[in-house]
Amino acid sequence: MKHYTVGKLVEEYGKRVFNLAFRITANRQDAEDITQETFLQVTRKLYTFQGKSHVFTWIYRIALNYSLQAKRRMDRAYIDSLDDKVEQFRDDIPNEVRNWEADPEKRYLFEELTNEIRRQCYFFMTFRLTDEQRVVYVLKNILGLPLKTIAETLEIDENTVKARVHRAKENLIKYFRENCGCIHEDNKCSCRSRIGFALAYAPQLLDRVKSAKYDTRTKKMLSNTLKDIQDIDQIYQQLPMHEYNSSLLIEIINSKDSPR
Repeated sequence: MKHYTVGKLVEEYGKRVFNLAFRITANRQDAEDITQETFLQVTRKLYTFQGKSHVFTWIYRIALNYSLQAKRRMDRAYIDSLDDKVEQFRDDIPNEVRNWEADPEKRYLFEELTNEIRRQCYFFMTFRLTDEQRVVYVLKNILGLPLKTIAETLEIDENTVKARVHRAKENLIKYFRENCGCIHEDNKCSCRSRIGFALAYAPQLLDRVKSAKYDTRTKKMLSNTLKDIQDIDQIYQQLPMHEYNSSLLIEIINSKDSPR
């Protein structure tokens, strides 16, 4: 059987584990804690790994268990309450942003801001799915895992994975069509209506938009895909992965292993 070291496993899978945890919990601190606890568990149990499955499916399974435990603390009522919070801040758009919208030379900043809000909206849309559907959709279309790996990780057959992915996609399409203003102008939800809420909860977003390069490729992809909502998988497949400091986690693990 192949010999593994925890350091190498963190280097190879730390970023994916962090992104898996973040996509399940929607909380960066929770995701960091889950990633750390996952690899501490790997450290403690690595000697028991017998190689009957791929090591990464074993690691993902540990991470998923921790992620779902954390996510269950965030009940459905919290997700539903976000709509009320969005409405509360609907008109709280800073003058600077209103000027971007009105000024042709700065319009690109307004569009970049709404693109960022749209990306986050796509992410939170997955919370409308059941846990079973959401997990397989995140694994397949955000982390890019093949069906066989997902099946091994969840210990279910590939046909069940396919069925859950299909139901997740259909439910997302239905929700977009019924609510998203980018699909139908009469739908109540628009990116502009979420600006106040987004900036109230993440004021650093303005500085990030100002310093970011204008992402014309993403803008074109979002626009084209929303015209044909059947291509919704493409949206999720092109959402960026968040960076993760694997070297810091390796230091933490090594410090816990060091004699006191």
